[in-house]
Amino acid sequence: MLYAVIVAGGQGTRLWPASRRDNPKQIKPFVGGRTMLQKTYERVSKIVPPNNIWVATNVAYRDEFCQQLPGLSPERLILEPAKRNTAAAVGLAAAVLAKHDPEAIMINAWADHFIRFEDEYKNKILLAEKVLRTHPDYLIDIVAEPEYPATGFGYLEAGGELTTIDGVKAYKAVRFIEKPNLKMAQEYLAAGNFYWNTAIFVWKVKTLLTLYERYLPQMYTGLMKIQAAWGTDKQEQVLNEIFPTLEAISIDYAIFEKTDKLALIPAELGWRDVGSWQAIYDILTEAKDGVVQKGRVMAVDAKDTLIFNENEGKLVAVVGVSDLVIVDTKDSLLVMQKSKDQDIKKIITQLEEKGEVERL
Repeated sequence: MLYAVIVAGGQGTRLWPASRRDNPKQIKPFVGGRTMLQKTYERVSKIVPPNNIWVATNVAYRDEFCQQLPGLSPERLILEPAKRNTAAAVGLAAAVLAKHDPEAIMINAWADHFIRFEDEYKNKILLAEKVLRTHPDYLIDIVAEPEYPATGFGYLEAGGELTTIDGVKAYKAVRFIEKPNLKMAQEYLAAGNFYWNTAIFVWKVKTLLTLYERYLPQMYTGLMKIQAAWGTDKQEQVLNEIFPTLEAISIDYAIFEKTDKLALIPAELGWRDVGSWQAIYDILTEAKDGVVQKGRVMAVDAKDTLIFNENEGKLVAVVGVSDLVIVDTKDSLLVMQKSKDQDIKKIITQLEEKGEVERL
């Protein structure tokens, strides 16, 4: 049976200062009036019934998630007691779902994705489900054609054809490369057979867990202990004891870069990983020159700039600027070159070093 797991435990540090530990990006309406969490839930509910939707997040966000998703059963919340990166988060979700249904096929959905063409999203996921009927040992990635040499995304190189279903080809992945440098990204763009990893995967949970056993044996052992206790009176105790000890590593590095069982289905999704201010700008404007603004803003002779003002009583005015991101919140002001949005983590590091946790 097909299930969707929405992974929604991230902090969104590259969208600081609007995204914070206690108010992360997935529960904020960055694009439109609905939050990204709500939009993701609505998107996957067009593919699977509500009872087949699970949400994995940090325990600190439980109340907010229940409020934003009144149709979600509390039994479908997978609450992580600590932040341990995506390998642990996805592994826990897969282990829990495998106990519920050992033959489950899982849509790996992320609460911080923007999808412009949702019918295409649905069609390609259902196509991936069909591929798994004859190739159950593969992880199927719904990939996007690269638009520019991005260094913040992973890339998959398409190889030979795996299968054709309903006139659509699925390809074997030759390799997966996570976050290449600019020179490599430019080469991939020019090659024509590399795609952005959207991390919109469809897989059989038992296949994924086999890869954890092979590449992350210690994590796998811990996940199996949590799985055994899940649904019993020892669930919370075992989860709290084991999960914080799991290795903090990205699933991209831990699994995707190592396995030779990746396949890809190219799709025109209008996809963006809403993980940076550049992504917000890309989503909200079609023009190459212009100003994207939220809140009270006045701009004169400005171009290629995003201004995000969360202070209702304040006017943000700019004159003669370009390639900027300006974000004004109640306690912090960010001004940076939009093209350097990947460097915002350096600010986060400095705040941590200075002990200014109230701004994180």
